[in-house]
Amino acid sequence: MGSLDLMWILLSAFLVFLMQFGFSLIETGTVRTKNTINVAMKNLIDTVFGIMFFWLVGFGFMFGDSLSGLFGTSNFIIDGKNLEQNAIFFFQAMFAATAITIVSGAVAERIKFNAYIIVAIFVAAIIYPIFGHWAWNQNGWLYELGFVDFAGSTVVHSVGAWIGLAGTIVLGPRLGKFRKGKIKYFAPSNHNFIVFGVFILFLAWFGFNAGSLLKFDAQITLILLNTLISAIFGGFAAWILTFANHEKTKIELFSFGIIAGLVGITAGCHLFTIYQAAVVGFISAMIMHFSNEFISKKLKIDDPLNVIGIHGFAGAWGTLAIALFTASPIGLSFVEFFIVQTLGIFTAFVFSFTLGIILFLILYRYKFLRVKKRSEVLGLNTSEHNAKLPWVETIESIVTIMKTGNLNKKIYEERDTEVGIVARFFNYLLEMLKEKNETLKKSNKSLHKKAYFDSLTKVLNRRGFLEKMKYRPYGDEYSVIIADIDKFKNINDTYGHDIGDIILSEFAEVIGNKIRLDDIFARWGGEEFVLVINTTNLNAVQNIADKIRADIEKVKFTKVGKVTASFGVSSFKASNNSFDDVFKNADEALYQAKKLGRNRVYCY
Repeated sequence: MGSLDLMWILLSAFLVFLMQFGFSLIETGTVRTKNTINVAMKNLIDTVFGIMFFWLVGFGFMFGDSLSGLFGTSNFIIDGKNLEQNAIFFFQAMFAATAITIVSGAVAERIKFNAYIIVAIFVAAIIYPIFGHWAWNQNGWLYELGFVDFAGSTVVHSVGAWIGLAGTIVLGPRLGKFRKGKIKYFAPSNHNFIVFGVFILFLAWFGFNAGSLLKFDAQITLILLNTLISAIFGGFAAWILTFANHEKTKIELFSFGIIAGLVGITAGCHLFTIYQAAVVGFISAMIMHFSNEFISKKLKIDDPLNVIGIHGFAGAWGTLAIALFTASPIGLSFVEFFIVQTLGIFTAFVFSFTLGIILFLILYRYKFLRVKKRSEVLGLNTSEHNAKLPWVETIESIVTIMKTGNLNKKIYEERDTEVGIVARFFNYLLEMLKEKNETLKKSNKSLHKKAYFDSLTKVLNRRGFLEKMKYRPYGDEYSVIIADIDKFKNINDTYGHDIGDIILSEFAEVIGNKIRLDDIFARWGGEEFVLVINTTNLNAVQNIADKIRADIEKVKFTKVGKVTASFGVSSFKASNNSFDDVFKNADEALYQAKKLGRNRVYCY
């Protein structure tokens, strides 16, 4: 390996490592704010554990001496003494990290952090390197058949996507994603991050594809140009899709269209012509879009970052396009080459998806896979890392106040920040609401008093009485007393209505002073009053009524002097009785009391 080749491989590895940053930006920008820290941490942690286990076993399985074309048996835990091998490992380790990160997007916002670490280890140590051995090791069985995947449309991207598909199926959709036959749109936390992430990936992909040549050669120019053109036409196709649907250009669709173009070209970027690269990129974006529509709308699979469409189907298309547009490097016929490419794509799906399903089902079986509902609602930033963003904390506090209605609670005001200013104004609004609420309470009390209390006697009116009885405060254990001032019309005619009103008020006061707190007393209308006692013992109620009657007879009323009253009493007798029945009986008893000469109590 010449010095220039070595430098190119290392420079390309640096660029490929940037893909971790690009994916982190895109994933962080696409998920909801409450999960941004979690997905950023997943991209960081899979780099650590992925490369660690790729060094321990993955690199050996992938590029070690082949055992019957199935997996490698050497180069485990390389010691760094072979300097050229160091460069290859450094470059390939970045690829392994990329394959793992692809899985992260598909299972975002509901997988446990430690469960994801296990997935990352399994992908880096087993799934990715073994299939990589089949396709890229010179003694791998797919490689010997003539399978071509230059930089990993299938080996890296589709493998990661099919594992992600297994994860989405076992995990299930995010809470509220599919409800009543409709798909809920979860707004991204930061559209700018998505765009910035695409720029980073765009740049890094030049190292991903051109570095896979593993030497500094003029052919790099074709690889770089094909990568560029395919990505550009992927973005163009995404723009066409939004234009055809009479929509404004969607940031996610346009950005993902570019990435789909990059994924599609990766398998054959060294063989395609520029024109073929444009077609591959254009179709890649179309396949990405329509496969995602089918997956989400028909299969109800929740893939937050369209991983399956972008990396799975677009990667498979790019790998198959080599057989459609180019000749086999080892001289296979068109049909033979097409069959081999199809076999490689199919094998990648079956192998990756099957092992992925097994892995996720094991994690699910031991309840180690998905976060609890409460954690998912609160966000994985808090539940998995005990970390919050100021905006999220402020919004959660506002939501809590809205739900509880506790206007005495305050939002923390962080000084000299935008969120602090919002918190300050919200607290000011709370103070205003608190004052308005107090005023409203006083107003409601006043209105309630006017609506349910008699303004003259200050006791319940008929409306207030019936409202209270509607809730059956005594169940079936009560009796009704109706009191009527005897010959009240004569009082009004003789002394005038002003004196009549005074008599009514004094009459109500006499009765009110003689009853218990839990008795219900109201002015029914005119000179009639109603009293409800919490007992069905008719004798006891009759005694109460008779004592009230006697007290009224003893009182000296204003101007008039002596006033008498008649009382009708009835109690609840049968389970099929209603209040109206009891009241009607008491009213009949009152009629009998008057008929018998007034100033007496009569029981029904």
